[in-house]
Amino acid sequence: MKKILVPTDFSTEAGNALQVAAHLAGRSGAQLHLLHVLDASMGGGFSAMGQVQDYSMDDLFVLKLMEVNKKRLHDLAEGLQAQGVANVTYSIKVGQIFSAITEQTAAERADLVVMGTKGASGLAELLVGSNTERIVRLSRVPVLSVRNAPAGFGIKTIVFASNFEADQLPAVSQIKNLQELFGARVHLVYVNVPNRFANSRVIRDRMQDFVNRYGLRDYQFTIYNDESEEQGIVHFADEVGADLIAVATHGRTGLAHLISGSIAEDIVNHANRPVLTVNLKGTE
Repeated sequence: MKKILVPTDFSTEAGNALQVAAHLAGRSGAQLHLLHVLDASMGGGFSAMGQVQDYSMDDLFVLKLMEVNKKRLHDLAEGLQAQGVANVTYSIKVGQIFSAITEQTAAERADLVVMGTKGASGLAELLVGSNTERIVRLSRVPVLSVRNAPAGFGIKTIVFASNFEADQLPAVSQIKNLQELFGARVHLVYVNVPNRFANSRVIRDRMQDFVNRYGLRDYQFTIYNDESEEQGIVHFADEVGADLIAVATHGRTGLAHLISGSIAEDIVNHANRPVLTVNLKGTE
């Protein structure tokens, strides 16, 4: 992990995400890049590159807002450096939120995006509704969604939910990196649901093959019964007191070959703990 991108709107949720990102950077030595996006609709005279074409009242308002928020980014960066995060940069963009985050992720060659979420409503004033879902579903790099950041945040217990069939090396690589950084234990969980019930012996054999294929260590198998995959993952994570939930996605189809629909987005919206999503399509 070399660079972490953190979109922020300076809200409490964004601050929680920044705390987590700073902790990851401190452990891994990664660079942090803070990004604030001003919605393009706020200033009609701005070009796609954020350049002013006319100085209307709207333009002057946006220019002032940019000046104020650049100062806020600068103060955040200085605060992080005072906490021991050695390498912090920042930028402010005018544009569509999803596009700006996607473009900045590519420009910075970020390995991870860490973003705050209010759950079903998304990150207040920055990542709202469909923007949150689109970033989680379509980001080409892993996304860590954070609602709450408990004091003394660490990762000792990871829940990785899967069907343990598809090639999931990118997701497993992320989990193994976190294990190495934090000394975490991984709970491998398969959620059995009524309309897709599977034989426990078959699932355990599949899990063992998965562990052998990727050389996982310090793990535990669990087959968990619930009404839906999303509920089962969230409920199991609550029961074991997980610090992190991890799922692999295939872009628009959610968790690879496990669930039809947007399971990753549903988990992000309903889990009270950080959720790591890894888009397997983005790594192909």
